[in-house]
Amino acid sequence: MKPAVLAVPAALLLAGCASSSASTPAAAVSGRVLSAPSCPVAQQGVPCPPRPVAGAAVVASRSGVVIARAHTDDHGYFHLTVASGRCRIIATNLGGYQSTASRVVLVGADRTPFVRLVVDSGIR
Repeated sequence: MKPAVLAVPAALLLAGCASSSASTPAAAVSGRVLSAPSCPVAQQGVPCPPRPVAGAAVVASRSGVVIARAHTDDHGYFHLTVASGRCRIIATNLGGYQSTASRVVLVGADRTPFVRLVVDSGIR
């Protein structure tokens, strides 16, 4: 009798998971991760734009739970597929000085935000 009793709550739990994900349409967020400063000494009249971060870890989280993961390409770009709604996009720099940058975005089936995240390079 115990197996039948346990099967009912498990079935209800699984049904709840299926219904919530089926009702939330898939959406996307894309962006680019850059690192700054990129020059050890800033000089007036000499451009020193942020540089793309290849291979940076990027996650989307909702209520502190990671819902999607990606890594940036060689030019710092990433793309994540998530359920519609509000989520936080977090990028982590690579290398000896690991830093993060984040931004909250609202994504939807008809809304694909582009997020520009600038992580600290550690250059001083």
